[in-house]
Amino acid sequence: MEKLIESFPQHILEAIKITENVQFSRRETAIQHVLICGLGGSGIGGDLVTDLTAAEITVPIIVNKGYELPAFADADTLLILCSYSGNTEETLSCAEEAIRRGLKPVCIASGGKLKELATANGFDFIELPGGFPPRTTLGFGSTILFYVLDSFGLIDLSVGEEMTAVSEFLTANQAAIKTESQALAKKLGGKTVIAYAEDRIKSVALRLKQQINENAKSNCWINAIPELNHNELVGWRFKNDTLAALYLRTDYENPRNVLRFDFIKPTVADHVSALYEVRAKGESLLQQYFYHVHFGDWLSYYMALEHGVDPVEVNVIDALKGHLSSVAQ
Repeated sequence: MEKLIESFPQHILEAIKITENVQFSRRETAIQHVLICGLGGSGIGGDLVTDLTAAEITVPIIVNKGYELPAFADADTLLILCSYSGNTEETLSCAEEAIRRGLKPVCIASGGKLKELATANGFDFIELPGGFPPRTTLGFGSTILFYVLDSFGLIDLSVGEEMTAVSEFLTANQAAIKTESQALAKKLGGKTVIAYAEDRIKSVALRLKQQINENAKSNCWINAIPELNHNELVGWRFKNDTLAALYLRTDYENPRNVLRFDFIKPTVADHVSALYEVRAKGESLLQQYFYHVHFGDWLSYYMALEHGVDPVEVNVIDALKGHLSSVAQ
């Protein structure tokens, strides 16, 4: 896992090269909405691009993490199916529904049944390198999703230039990120982490939760400001030393949310074992977002070492998949 996390910046560069040979089928109608289907390590890229394009894109993006397509999905929808293995049964169910509705999705996978369906039905298909745990492929998936949105004229992002800058920034700062995340992992010990972020980067907190779950074999709960100020804040009533709070901050927060972070800090701090703040580095929101992603990946890895667990192993997920595959649909 250490080498895989370390390779995250390089995966971004490899994804840029993949996009150099991609061409999409011509669409007959204007795109009115974007629907990205994917789960876990294959779905988090959809959450990422939704957050980072919200200030620019003029059509809604919905990330679907279930078996069925929503009723609105039609010829005016840019449907993107993401399954790193190509065998995620929920995403395959959406692919089969797309076929029944006569839709033409863009498919992103390393192979598997999704590649077979895409080839048989003439869908646009982008093939990812194989052999990685899905949660370690976000560098590929996020870069390619940006490229898809840009190619269809939905965002104006020089993907090669901007994402190369992100890769170089992460590479230059990787040693410091590793040192700081390892130090924080030692402080967190065996605590359950509560991660708070601003709503515009809420998917950073989701990514951290997923990585702590899978790598560190630990639970984590997350929420976003300002929503949590309207409900969860009231729940901080009783001291719980098994919890540790973590603020994920950027330089691009709404000034009103800065006030909210500051106001609730003592309330939260008084009811947990400790409260820590990770402030992102970088010259743009894009760079600061990916700083948090990379920091969180390393943090989850070092937490796994602190817990004495194998960060790669996900036996319970494999057992569930095996059980589901044994039951006819």
